[in-house]
Amino acid sequence: MSYDRDSNPRQKKSLSQVFLRTDWPVLKVAEGVEEWGITRVLEIGPGGGILTRALMAKPWKLTAVEKDDRFVEKLTDYFTVSKAEYPGSFEIVNQDVLQFDLASWLKQSGEPTAIVGNIPYSISSPIVLWLIPYLQQVKGVKLLVQLEFAQRLAGVAGTKDYGSLSVYTQLRSQVTIDCKVDRTCFTPVPKVDSAIITLKPRTQILSDDLLRKVEKVCRACFTQRRKKLRNAIKQFVPEDRLDSCPIDLNRRPDAIRPEEYLELTRFIYSLSE
Repeated sequence: MSYDRDSNPRQKKSLSQVFLRTDWPVLKVAEGVEEWGITRVLEIGPGGGILTRALMAKPWKLTAVEKDDRFVEKLTDYFTVSKAEYPGSFEIVNQDVLQFDLASWLKQSGEPTAIVGNIPYSISSPIVLWLIPYLQQVKGVKLLVQLEFAQRLAGVAGTKDYGSLSVYTQLRSQVTIDCKVDRTCFTPVPKVDSAIITLKPRTQILSDDLLRKVEKVCRACFTQRRKKLRNAIKQFVPEDRLDSCPIDLNRRPDAIRPEEYLELTRFIYSLSE
């Protein structure tokens, strides 16, 4: 039985589905996570299975989470017939990935694990926010996402891409844009380009309480992105304390690096290092 990538079911616009029509991005993802020495993989939204086949070509235990039952049926049928061709093992879960119990899945095995996926543009933020809390329990994450979203995750202070999402992500992970994937690699051809990103665990682990405080401060600051930082933090700090702030409050919020938001938050809440 052959599995033709061009025989995908019709696109469901409600699920923001676009399908890869070339192999090189999925091979890059599979080869990249192979370098981490993993033996277990979670794939988010396998769709027609082009990335799934690249992962199954490795001797890994693969779990795929797919919401669209049409793809669940096709992939189940395909790997039932073709399993002898692949060294890896395969199971598929018919579920919205945001409802998938990742904590329980991770606890099932202490094996070195990676999370991968070609994820829908419309729910890229929720998926990244869903998986980041578990990043310390895996070797890393590789995702194919919209290029603009990748640039926001990896945004550098002082650039138009930089915002509260950049700070949130970079204080919880090491973010790298591996490469751009042109829109012509997909069908139907979307209006934007994509990119492969890598999220790796940070070496310095910050407490959840501190991170929540940073997020609160950061959101307040970026609601006044074009104004001086002093205006945004007045709601947190009495006027007579502002002059002792270790961060220059005449700068704008989009000029403050993630580590400086940490320092600012510690000042606001009188926290020690």
